[in-house]
Amino acid sequence: MRAFEVCLNGKKLCLAGIGNDGVLSAIVNWVTGDQVSDLSLEVGGLVSPIREHVAWVRRKPLRVGDVVQVKIVETRSTDSPVKKHRINPAEELRSQKRYVRMTAKKLGWKIQAQPKRKANA
Repeated sequence: MRAFEVCLNGKKLCLAGIGNDGVLSAIVNWVTGDQVSDLSLEVGGLVSPIREHVAWVRRKPLRVGDVVQVKIVETRSTDSPVKKHRINPAEELRSQKRYVRMTAKKLGWKIQAQPKRKANA
């Protein structure tokens, strides 16, 4: 499988891979604003067939001068993720509905739901 070998300042942090169906990401974040200043590294992804989010590196603090290296490799096995989280379909639907209602309110739209249909008796 294709995988990411991620190193920070020459030290290997992880060998991350999700198999043949999913998303794998290595992200360097710089977030700044009035009250926030955050420079960090994240390595994670989504195993699509089982709808599971995985993480190998979670918000690893970085400093100016750090060297982050991501090497793309082919391998038979990877490190186990430090965190796994399955998506709950009911929770995801509630979240989507909440987002649609919030967006509609912001845009001044009115949501009109279709009446529920009765099953044929």
